[in-house]
Amino acid sequence: MTTATLLVTDVENLGDIIAHLRAAAADVGCGLTVRSLAGDEVDEARAAESARRDRERKRLPIPVRVDLHALAEGATVDAEAVLRGARARGLRGGATVDEVRRTTKR
Repeated sequence: MTTATLLVTDVENLGDIIAHLRAAAADVGCGLTVRSLAGDEVDEARAAESARRDRERKRLPIPVRVDLHALAEGATVDAEAVLRGARARGLRGGATVDEVRRTTKR
């Protein structure tokens, strides 16, 4: 099984970025979950608002991670393909591949 994590740094525009990533992930048979760096699920609207407040205060917003998972048993997760697909749909930045793990199911 392969899992992958994308890192989103443009959190002010999280809704748009996730929409691009979600559509691209579906094209390659993947789903996604938005999480904090600590692994907690994130409310996208709340995170974007918090990031805007951080910018107004001249602080850097805290990035979020996007965990990709295969929708079908035995399928692989291709983070690069998801990112390419999102860019083809109009994503202009704010997300990058953070980690790819391959594990064997026991």
